[in-house]
Amino acid sequence: MNRESRLRWVIGLNIVITISQIIGGIFANSLALISDAMHNFSDVAALIISLVAIILAKRKATYSKSFGYKRAEVLAAFVNSAVIIAVAVYIIIESSQRLTENSSLQINTDIIIWLAFVAIIGNGLSVVILASQIKDSMNMKSAFMHLLSDTLFSVAVLGGGLAMKYYSITWVDGILSIIIGLYLIFSSWKLLMDSMHVLLQFVPKGINIPKIVDEVEKISEIKNIHHVHVWQLDEHTIHFEAHVDLKDDLQVSNTHEIQQKIEILLQSHFSIGHITLQFEHGLDEPKTLIQ
Repeated sequence: MNRESRLRWVIGLNIVITISQIIGGIFANSLALISDAMHNFSDVAALIISLVAIILAKRKATYSKSFGYKRAEVLAAFVNSAVIIAVAVYIIIESSQRLTENSSLQINTDIIIWLAFVAIIGNGLSVVILASQIKDSMNMKSAFMHLLSDTLFSVAVLGGGLAMKYYSITWVDGILSIIIGLYLIFSSWKLLMDSMHVLLQFVPKGINIPKIVDEVEKISEIKNIHHVHVWQLDEHTIHFEAHVDLKDDLQVSNTHEIQQKIEILLQSHFSIGHITLQFEHGLDEPKTLIQ
């Protein structure tokens, strides 16, 4: 199956799980089960966003969208991660309130146990379906993280249901919700930061601009380079642009060899694939490295 087909299967599974848990959580008076349902609901939305992003990313560039939709998957990863964190914060707040209020609601543990077991099977199957697709895609990794956290959440809810049924430990419902909420924040934070890093066009991790400048300025024809910008279009494509100040006033046709030297250097040493250079000589302008 391709990525689109896998996502469609996973979306269908999660819709069934979400509806079951919402209904079951209401009848069972279980905040943990309702929280799990809310997380699954956010997953359905996130998975749909991921699917739409994959479809959009395939569209070709146009005159009005010269880069096409190459960042659609990165944007989806950012939104998905932000949603997980927001849901986790809500879960923690609601669980804390229930614990402090010492709620006396009667919790139907049988419903919790059975629905948690069903959710484990469904989410576990979803994780297996997407596992092979996460290596080279932030978007698919964010979807995978949603589903993996759902599976762990359901395992904890099952454990809590068993503890409440056999040991009458009703407060475990709230405690589990808080613990898993904290885990969701921790596990999603890095992906949120990584996707934001790309969207804000920060210098890609592992790229050292002063080191690049030192290497490029070793080329004999170059006096200096300045106005340097390095950024990522998507997860795989790094762009580099700079002004190159030449020692001699060369014809445009003579700069081609210098450009090739720079491109070979940047591609082989820094994995930079898209390079834009502006050659100059004797211009009276600031030679600041970053501008």
